[in-house]
Amino acid sequence: MRKKRLEIINFVNLSDEKYRKILEYRNQEYVRTVSNSPEPITVKQHEAYREALKKRDKFFAFLITCDGADYAVINLKKLDDGSFYLGYYLTDELYKFEGGGVAVHNCMMYICDRLKIKLISYDIKPENSRVFRVGQGGEDIAVSGSSEALHHLVRLYSYDDERVKNSKSAKLFNKIYEIKGGDFS
Repeated sequence: MRKKRLEIINFVNLSDEKYRKILEYRNQEYVRTVSNSPEPITVKQHEAYREALKKRDKFFAFLITCDGADYAVINLKKLDDGSFYLGYYLTDELYKFEGGGVAVHNCMMYICDRLKIKLISYDIKPENSRVFRVGQGGEDIAVSGSSEALHHLVRLYSYDDERVKNSKSAKLFNKIYEIKGGDFS
């Protein structure tokens, strides 16, 4: 069986047309439902985000393609505590039924390892039941929250750590996918 080829593309290197397509993906109802801000993103907000990404120290965003087709988006924003807030979504809701969570989780681990990000923060809303069920990537340092969302602060393991390599997620990922390029410039 041929593995699916994943490529990681830095948002700052996307064409204007491709960057506009990202806005369409982000504003899909199923993405907005589980996002911190369920309101649609405006073109003006989207362009302001692109400018912030050019600073390359506080914000990172990547488009993941699978065999050349847009597959997922991973966003990272540096917080005051030194962690990076993680957000991600699949570009098509149906991808979650074909291993999309496994692909995104492993790409996130790969990206964080390459950027030397050791701490991530993320929120899990009750309506987003699929988040991080896909594998062990680190250990919780703190968990807090309310009925609206649980906030996690996680110390990540290295991408090459045996706990990661031997996880069910990594084993499944290695059967289905391969990362063939990463644009971290």
